[in-house]
Amino acid sequence: MLKIMGSILVFAAAAGMAGTYKRELADHLALLYALRKLLVDLSCYGNGTRQPVEVLLGCFVRTPDERLNEICRKIADCLIEKNEKNGELVWKRVFEEYRKKLCLTGEESALIEEAGGALFGRSEEENHRRLTLILEQLDDRIKTVRGELGEKQKIYATVSMVMGGMLVILLI
Repeated sequence: MLKIMGSILVFAAAAGMAGTYKRELADHLALLYALRKLLVDLSCYGNGTRQPVEVLLGCFVRTPDERLNEICRKIADCLIEKNEKNGELVWKRVFEEYRKKLCLTGEESALIEEAGGALFGRSEEENHRRLTLILEQLDDRIKTVRGELGEKQKIYATVSMVMGGMLVILLI
């Protein structure tokens, strides 16, 4: 009876672990979509209202991800206080601080940090061109992650259940 209960617990843990990996992958994809929405909103509001980026980050732009909203508020506060003159450096510094909290890969982090240059550049035409290029690269990254999502979910589920089965065999 004890072995059966242990086996059930092992299988439940394996299924839970597979579910956790699946959720983490889906959350990462949702974060990439939220980052894309943030950049598009900044571009649209910036061109439409002609407000400075710090005002847009502090008041107008909101994302579904609370971590990104916190980052936007921190960037806006730093720019409004005028502690640092260069908005691009503030953007990069704040996103670098939050990189681990956001669980971004190196490529994704570099892409988002480049967006700071596109938002705080010298000419509107150049900014728009750079931001369009960054959005295209982000779209490509999202497509890649979506493609990997199904594969990784199947692999994680299979490996978790196989390892759970092996532990059950060892227990019996």
